[in-house]
Amino acid sequence: MKHCLLPLLFSCLCLITKAQPGKIYLNPKSPATESQSRFVDSVRFITLELPEGAVISNWDNMTLTKKYLAVIQYSSKQLLLYTHDGRFVKKISYKKLGDDFYPVYDKKTEQLRFYGSNKNYTLTPRDAIKIELNFNNPRNRKYYKKYLVDLEDPNFEIKKSTPTEYDVNNIYYLNDDYYHRSRATASKLYKDSVGYELKIYKNNKLVKQYFPYNQTKEPRFLYDESYVAASESPDPKTMFITRAYCDTIYKITGDSVFPAYQVVMPLENALPSSYFTQPFKNKAEWDNFRQNNNWMFRQVYRFVETPGYFFFSAAFLYNYGLYIYDKKKQIAYQTSKIKADSTTFFINIIPGSNIDYQNGFFYKLIAPEVIRESYKPVAGKTAPAAIEAIVNKKSNAAILAVFNMKN
Repeated sequence: MKHCLLPLLFSCLCLITKAQPGKIYLNPKSPATESQSRFVDSVRFITLELPEGAVISNWDNMTLTKKYLAVIQYSSKQLLLYTHDGRFVKKISYKKLGDDFYPVYDKKTEQLRFYGSNKNYTLTPRDAIKIELNFNNPRNRKYYKKYLVDLEDPNFEIKKSTPTEYDVNNIYYLNDDYYHRSRATASKLYKDSVGYELKIYKNNKLVKQYFPYNQTKEPRFLYDESYVAASESPDPKTMFITRAYCDTIYKITGDSVFPAYQVVMPLENALPSSYFTQPFKNKAEWDNFRQNNNWMFRQVYRFVETPGYFFFSAAFLYNYGLYIYDKKKQIAYQTSKIKADSTTFFINIIPGSNIDYQNGFFYKLIAPEVIRESYKPVAGKTAPAAIEAIVNKKSNAAILAVFNMKN
């Protein structure tokens, strides 16, 4: 996938002077195993107060904000808001908003945003593009709805708001005064054939565009809408970004983008060159190709760098993996093959979802049933009181495991 670097180099020739990207060697189905204590350090367990009638399960999601932890319960359309030390703050139900709404954290405004389609209308993908191209028409604003929860307001009420061009165009905050639009799709509805996978905005103005593609007939995006994913880096002024069907991880500082790392994989995980040049006849043919080539690489998503390791997720055409990469050994471990040991009473705090990163620490939400299934006593060592209460069924609270990675 070396060609994924070319659009960037053509769009900004000054980047040629940047150092070559570092290599991350990934075998997606690696059999490598290791003990959890090899990676994690300074583990502490925080009990999440459980409000009456609530249950936190292994299927719930979590989002960390500046001051709070939001446990998002999709099935019941509610979220439980906690302080970082586990104190329960409020239960917020968003069931009345409809099935299309889900809370997204905006760290610029310290708000939770609920944005989705008006349930009174049924929109096709073509309809969505038509609305996007003509959103300034007041008639088009009836098709979407938006609600906000101000996390600086102690009432935490859901308040109706007005959808903006930023909402309909999937424009999200990066850092400082910069925002980015990352949606890439292909349709004959676009009058201009040249589109960009990444657009950078500042003060409501477009300032830079990267990664040009043909937005009327690009084979990659005819049946697969894609987004650039952004993650925080150790430098608060810099973000990591990744693209669909590209093995390069970039850094963006201000409005400047340059390659940082390249993921190197076995040939069996590489897409054929025809995938980028020859469109599929129809969506059924594309779906069939995905299912028959399920381990071909699609995109890196959440990417975290610590002094000794990378922690990231990777999507393939029909599979998904979470990995820890040892920089010194140049080995990638599937998190599902990292084994918990006596340091955490055999409780897994790395594998699976519901893990977030903030200010140098990882935060892992662990449901009580997971603790009971994995806990094992350790001779000569007393488990934290919160863990023992859950194991002995005196408590049904969830636990937040907080830790950092060893150097």
